[in-house]
Amino acid sequence: MDAGAMFALMETDMGKYLLSMRCFVLLVLFATGTCNARAQSAKEKRETAYQANLQSYSDVLKPGMTRKNVEDYLRAKSVPFRQPFYLDERSKYASAYSDLVKIGKDKHPWYCGERNVYVAFEFTAVEPHKGSAAYDSDTLRSITIYHELGDCP
Repeated sequence: MDAGAMFALMETDMGKYLLSMRCFVLLVLFATGTCNARAQSAKEKRETAYQANLQSYSDVLKPGMTRKNVEDYLRAKSVPFRQPFYLDERSKYASAYSDLVKIGKDKHPWYCGERNVYVAFEFTAVEPHKGSAAYDSDTLRSITIYHELGDCP
């Protein structure tokens, strides 16, 4: 085989290789885009469900209600809640503990084991608190969605 024929054969093989690599790269890009679109769609569905859950509580429980009324409602509906909890200790509203109702789980970063989603009932103290107690007289300030990372180093 002469050098010209050998060069032509190498060019053909190189062309096939480059074509194969281009196809592979396009396939990877397509698969990645499809996965990202599915993940985004799933995230949007979860967020819609969280907002619907928040709205169901906001329709019934209004700012100004006492902690006792809010917690009595949750107990009557057999809704488990976590208490006491400060959402933000630096907040000027951190005079009373918040109650949390777990409504879901989200995708978590690699360095944490979980990311829970809650409806947070934030309260304001009406009377001075002694120690770490939640008082029945605390008033509901707001109802929000709260994301909390767990099992993080």
